[in-house]
Amino acid sequence: MPTSVPFLSVASAMLSLLVIVGVPVGLGIAVTRKHKGSGYAIMIGAFCFIVGAYVLEQILHSLVFTLYPDIRQNIPVYCLYGGLAAGLFEETARYLGLLALCKKDKSPAIGFAYGVGHGGIEAILLAGLTMLNNLMVMYAINSGNTESLLTGLEGDQVTAAQQQLAQLAAVPATQWLAAGFERLCAIGLHLALSMLIWMVVTRRLPAWGYPLAIVLHAVSNLPAMLYQTGVLTVWPTEFATLVLVVLVALLVRQLYRRSAPAKI
Repeated sequence: MPTSVPFLSVASAMLSLLVIVGVPVGLGIAVTRKHKGSGYAIMIGAFCFIVGAYVLEQILHSLVFTLYPDIRQNIPVYCLYGGLAAGLFEETARYLGLLALCKKDKSPAIGFAYGVGHGGIEAILLAGLTMLNNLMVMYAINSGNTESLLTGLEGDQVTAAQQQLAQLAAVPATQWLAAGFERLCAIGLHLALSMLIWMVVTRRLPAWGYPLAIVLHAVSNLPAMLYQTGVLTVWPTEFATLVLVVLVALLVRQLYRRSAPAKI
């Protein structure tokens, strides 16, 4: 049984949680203060992400992994499938959400606010809740209250739980920081791709912007897919993701500057 979790690990996990929750909340407050209707766009962004990525995409994954259980062993195929599936479902959801929003308001703030909702809810559901749970476990360990975590468990379950607690206590501080860094990159990607789809919906860009968003999403997910297959470790994954997200953001910025205002 672990006796304590190092202070630096706890502090790093708390910092990551602050980033995971604080960044989208801060961006949401900023955009809603500047543009009326942004709050609704944030909610639509969150809703579209849940439906597209957490419901429909997961149904596809369930079917594919049932029919082809060995797909994870073929790294190129698994990475291609995972990236394109995420891109297709999320960018289609993004397109439909922004298409509905921009019927009434074509302001760039709507595209940005949608990205805050889409990326923010992903950060909170995917990493925020897990990080909060980990911090609660860390507190229990450091307060000597680990027995409460084992309540109701018996035999092998107790042994397995003790091993999990020991593994959590041994996680280095840098790995806890990586979680916040990864979500920061992901939020940046969602903001950039939301503005790209916004340009398509408002006809500042031709229809090819939609498949471009799918491809950019898939490519940006490649480091994470390689991490899942064990090809990359944590920080090479994060730095590779950062580079790709910056390149996507620069491309979207250039397209925004060169695109003509939509003809209404």
